[in-house]
Amino acid sequence: MLKLKSLIPLIALILSNLLDESIFAQQDLNNFKILQSQGKIPDDFILKSSMKVKADMQADRENLNIREKKIFLEGIHYGVDELLQSGLVIYGDEISNYVNKVAQKLLEKDMVLFKQLRFYTIKSNVSNALSTDQGIVFVTTGLISQLTSEAQLAFILAHEISHFTEKHVVETFEYRTRNRGIDDQIKQLSVYSRDKEFEADVLGVALFHKAGYAKKHIMSTFDVLMYSYLPIDEIELPETYFNSDLCFIPKNKFPDKKYPIKAEESYDDSRSSHPNIQKRKEKTLETADKMASWGEIDSYLGESEFQYIRSLSRFERLRTDIIDNEYANALYTIFILEKSFPNSLYLTRMKAQCWLGLSTFKIGNSINQTLDSKSNLEGEGAAMHYFIRSLDEPELTTLSMRTIEDCRKKFQNDKEIDAIWQRMTKNLFDSKIKLNEFSKLTFKTAINQLTEPDTLVQDLTNNVVDEKVLTKYDKIKQKKNPVSENGVDSSLYYTFNLSDLIQNESFINRCDELKKIVDDEKTDKKLDKAEREKIKKKENKTDISNFILVDPAAVSYKKGKVDYNVSEELTEKFNESFKVASEKLNLKMQTVGKGNLADLGTAGFNEKSLFTTLLIQISNNDKLDIFPVDYSYLEKVTEDFGTNKLVFSIIEHSYKVEFSSAAFALIVFPPMLLGYLPLPFILGNRTEINLIVLDISNSKITSGASYNFREPVSKKGIQARLYDILSNINTKK
Repeated sequence: MLKLKSLIPLIALILSNLLDESIFAQQDLNNFKILQSQGKIPDDFILKSSMKVKADMQADRENLNIREKKIFLEGIHYGVDELLQSGLVIYGDEISNYVNKVAQKLLEKDMVLFKQLRFYTIKSNVSNALSTDQGIVFVTTGLISQLTSEAQLAFILAHEISHFTEKHVVETFEYRTRNRGIDDQIKQLSVYSRDKEFEADVLGVALFHKAGYAKKHIMSTFDVLMYSYLPIDEIELPETYFNSDLCFIPKNKFPDKKYPIKAEESYDDSRSSHPNIQKRKEKTLETADKMASWGEIDSYLGESEFQYIRSLSRFERLRTDIIDNEYANALYTIFILEKSFPNSLYLTRMKAQCWLGLSTFKIGNSINQTLDSKSNLEGEGAAMHYFIRSLDEPELTTLSMRTIEDCRKKFQNDKEIDAIWQRMTKNLFDSKIKLNEFSKLTFKTAINQLTEPDTLVQDLTNNVVDEKVLTKYDKIKQKKNPVSENGVDSSLYYTFNLSDLIQNESFINRCDELKKIVDDEKTDKKLDKAEREKIKKKENKTDISNFILVDPAAVSYKKGKVDYNVSEELTEKFNESFKVASEKLNLKMQTVGKGNLADLGTAGFNEKSLFTTLLIQISNNDKLDIFPVDYSYLEKVTEDFGTNKLVFSIIEHSYKVEFSSAAFALIVFPPMLLGYLPLPFILGNRTEINLIVLDISNSKITSGASYNFREPVSKKGIQARLYDILSNINTKK
């Protein structure tokens, strides 16, 4: 019989193998799942900003006095905490873990420093990495998606860690006190003076060298930084990319020229605090050349793991592009990724979402918001922007319907694609298209029924006609009306691209449903003014008997600036007031926000991120109907919570003493002045509560309210206003 002691090495080996499998387990990218936070929620995400400031006030800051230190610490903590709670930052995910492992290899000889750092991922297509005074290092998915090696990531991390060790972040704290969009905030958080950038490069080289990485990767990293604003690859978009047995697109819809890359390494940096890439390259190379015994390591963790992590980032950038309405960029990325993942459900869903979004913006006359201007077109990706811009509303709407129908056929039982299809049929119905003018034949079939089909198909496909064959009068007719002598109008090519759909029973039934909805709306318009007012009032009400309160926010201003401490206290009052008002109205309220993340844990953090992203997406689309990028995830969350109603709310308070001209007259009568004085101090308080109700099921804001009052902020006062707001909005009392 074996003794237990003798089994220990064997057990250790088995456990080691199991751990390795769990660490390197990779998801199937054909069934990609968006990256979400994993594991225990870090203190960075749940501790109050004021607690962080108080703890850090004890640390010595050589260059800052007490007042400057307080401003600095409030700026960095409240600013970074805003980023942490933005819905874009994740922790414990595969990318964050990979970055952490690369940093560990980089700092293998200085584990004391490594333990001072935390690594998180930002879902942003801004290609950047940044470090904070707290020891947090952020890396964006946009940056990871552009890299070509683990060593490049290691050099970028070495640079950011050097900023941290040298306390360079102190120089830029003023940026953290300004209200900016998240992408702008990411950029501003990584702005340093020339001297500090050069210093971080030099120190980064030393750290990189000590870790044993190969010198050649330093210069290639600067190439990544230089051209990371472009798509993930430079691959020509074929003019036949959209063509199939059911779809035909003429060649003249594509650009007839290439668009050069405009970026220059030696750009004029005389008005910038940041040195240009060429100067950084020269300085860094000079430093590297002085170092002997360079290592030859390209990757400690293996090429396959790097490729996998980069693929995750590239899939994630699609989601970010759709949130930002960058549909042409997303479609070009899909075109590239399809070469490696032709059967990906996620890519197919994202493609369907892109075309739905494009058709929505086109019908809403806002398509230019989603495309690069002609003057900004660069590289191979420009062809996608040019192509989409060349399509008029009928052409684009038809191609959108065609593509989404093909996506639906490819994954026939997918609920998300079917929901997109339902939305797209409405877009088609709302557009200028007249389906009774569409052909039941494909373009190719129509051509093949004509005389000399082979020649004509070739001519129409290439848009090339033998000038010797055409007379002067043929040319004039072609310019005035591009109808071929054989009876096919090539300018109406799109009318052949839905030949299967217009004969499809489910599509016909869907059109009948939409027609009935339109007829009902016309009936409503015939109602008298009083009846329409009734309907309007009813439309601003919704059933909130069960709702999710998402991260209620509070901001208090003092002398025109945010008072962070008072804002944090006001947030707690606001949360408590919601709870009391909901209980009095017998409403079931479930809260998901920073205030209760310690109890909710990572699951709650992920749910809050999904809700926040949905709100961002809706706000990015103004008055246009949008399809939620996280549709399938939101469906699951709705089931778990038992409601599809989200409530977002913010309370803002400011104080400014106001005196009217009448006050000067009262100076003559001191006794009366005593009775007057309290009034302007009370009226100096301005408080506004704004609240919206968002319905996950249709991604629409179904109701909202705004309440202003002028009195000192108190729990009872806030509770009374919230009671009125919720009572007036709710349809079930």
